[in-house]
Amino acid sequence: MKSTEQPPDSTSIRSLAPTQQVAATADAPRAGGRRRRLWLLMCAGAVGVVLAVAAPAFAGTWVQVSCVNPDNSAAPSEGWTSGGGGGAGFGSNSSSSCSPGNPMFAFLSMDVAAPVGAGEDLAYAPPAGSTLIGGTAQVSMSADGYGADASGTAVAYSPNFAYDAGDVFLQCAYGISACGPGGAVDFTGQLTLPTDRGGGFYLAASCGGIAGQYCNVGGSNGTWSSVQLRSAQFELANTATPAATGMTGTLFNPNAGGTQDVTFTATDPAGPGIYNVTAQIDGTSVYSGTPDTNSGNCVSVGTLSGALMFDHQQPCKQSENVDLPVDTTALLDGQHTLKLTVTDAAGNVSVVYDGTISTQNAPTNTAVPTTSGHDVDVFVGDGLTGKPGSWSAPSGAGSIGYSYQWEDCDAQGNSCAAIAGATVSTYTAAPSDVGKTLRVQVTAADNDGFASAMSAPSTLVQSSSGSSGAGPGPGTTPPTPPPSSGGTSSPGLPSGGGTAAGAGTPNGSVASVSAVLRLGLGQVISRSFAARAFTLNGRLLGPTGASITGATLDVLEQVLGASGPMKVIAHAKSGKGGAFSVKVAAGPSRLVEVAYRAYSNSTTYATTARLQENVSAGVTLTVSPTHTTAAGRIVLSGRVEGAVPPQGVVVELLVHYLGHWEPFRSIRTPKSGRFRVVYEFQGGRGVFPFRARVWGHQQNFSFTLGQSKVHDVRTH
Repeated sequence: MKSTEQPPDSTSIRSLAPTQQVAATADAPRAGGRRRRLWLLMCAGAVGVVLAVAAPAFAGTWVQVSCVNPDNSAAPSEGWTSGGGGGAGFGSNSSSSCSPGNPMFAFLSMDVAAPVGAGEDLAYAPPAGSTLIGGTAQVSMSADGYGADASGTAVAYSPNFAYDAGDVFLQCAYGISACGPGGAVDFTGQLTLPTDRGGGFYLAASCGGIAGQYCNVGGSNGTWSSVQLRSAQFELANTATPAATGMTGTLFNPNAGGTQDVTFTATDPAGPGIYNVTAQIDGTSVYSGTPDTNSGNCVSVGTLSGALMFDHQQPCKQSENVDLPVDTTALLDGQHTLKLTVTDAAGNVSVVYDGTISTQNAPTNTAVPTTSGHDVDVFVGDGLTGKPGSWSAPSGAGSIGYSYQWEDCDAQGNSCAAIAGATVSTYTAAPSDVGKTLRVQVTAADNDGFASAMSAPSTLVQSSSGSSGAGPGPGTTPPTPPPSSGGTSSPGLPSGGGTAAGAGTPNGSVASVSAVLRLGLGQVISRSFAARAFTLNGRLLGPTGASITGATLDVLEQVLGASGPMKVIAHAKSGKGGAFSVKVAAGPSRLVEVAYRAYSNSTTYATTARLQENVSAGVTLTVSPTHTTAAGRIVLSGRVEGAVPPQGVVVELLVHYLGHWEPFRSIRTPKSGRFRVVYEFQGGRGVFPFRARVWGHQQNFSFTLGQSKVHDVRTH
């Protein structure tokens, strides 16, 4: 049958059926370039300011699922309606209800003849604020009925329910347009919607042709024509801008400690609702999630080309109160950047806060440090012990470790200066301390930072020979005679003498328990990390000044701050004039000792000489780029060298500004010692030097203060 009639007036299309053939476009390709991108507005630092940020390609798009989810679970059919008209007749029906295995449907029943213009249909309308831009539907369409000048029709429309070339994109019409293989007027499969048309989506089963005629011949499955929809995934565009108001919370208090909060109201007017809130501190996410799942409606059921899929037309709440707890003990003390972003269900992202906060979780001194010499007479040679006092730290900041620095002060306990090498909890008063008082500075450190407190000064150090019997400090120690068979000290053998009873073989040409060791370096040396290995020279002499040649000497070390006995790391041999030279391998800050045994069977050293090596921490720094704009960003990365403890170490980053070095970030490295920080300029132009600094005497880190090379950055 060939029809020459024009389509009926579109105003009555719901009760009439089409008669004009329209080319089917069931597999129309997706048009490109429809998704929008929002660009960054540079307005950081203000509370409540909303910044639209550059978003992924799927931003501004979400997907509504109908009937069946991607995992084959049931989905609702929100947005769908069904209806009929034009005298569809007894038995004809439609329903927009559906579930897996039970599609929604519309059909003209073969129970009675269907007049031209009769029809049953299904209609989908997108939610307010969102635009239909594409998608797919799993459908079955059949149009096997016909009559004199009448054809069964099954038609898909978008964006309008209007029979014209701009709206009909698939038509099955008996004798007019095939929609299946081999000229069939049946179609089952995936229907791809035209892209970027807006409007809605419609499926209709009708009888079309010349008014007054009927579909009363043929048919199949009890219908003249029918449509079914088993599932649908509709792509929707929505460019709403999420926002936030009422930004407040204890996290914004200066030097916030412990767990603090940020509260605000997140909104998404005319959008699919608040899906995600993210909090980043120094570029690291500390929270990312959906604060309110809207009774499960805001839980995505999948993704399509990156866009989130939901079952409901208003999946997430358009306004919700957000309360984010933030554990500041996970941060190093100091200033940090805080960025809060809100993302709606369509992937639209807004930065609702971009500013700074400050945290403080270093130990707090609750009882000052003390020394054993604060209320008794102190004489040269007396040993003093420092105690750390009492300290507290927030839960989560880690255990507290202590380091010490002894100081010389004037008689009133003022004008104090650090004593080189005096960095353990005990100290032996030296002749240079006479007439002065002593005190100890205790530095307590946890995972976040450190703080210091001073003890009260001791009494004046006196030069009287009275002594508490403490061992001497760095330098040459008095000889310790080896044991003799009679239980008393055995004198040294004369030059060329034999072996003392039970003492063993003499060590050197003139073995003597009264030998003296002299070192060619001072009692305290300071070296860089790169030059921490060194050569130690000295002489071994007898009590009368005669050289002892051919003697074997032990070289020992003990890491500063460590406990336990010293360990042998090398050996030396005295030569002409008693001189010896030994290469000491690289190490951390330490005590290095040369020791001499007079006899092979001696259980103690006859004499020792000791020095302290202070090694500065090694730290490398790389800055990139070295040229940027006055509002540009640079990346500072580097590594702390040497043995870094499991808890890492604190690195301080500095910029030279207005004539001095200004710290701007403190970070704790992992055990690898590596660090990376982003720095953003705030309008300054010129040359800005940067450097990294590592403080010494951190817990289980036996190095002194070390700094990296300086790197210049030019801004324009």
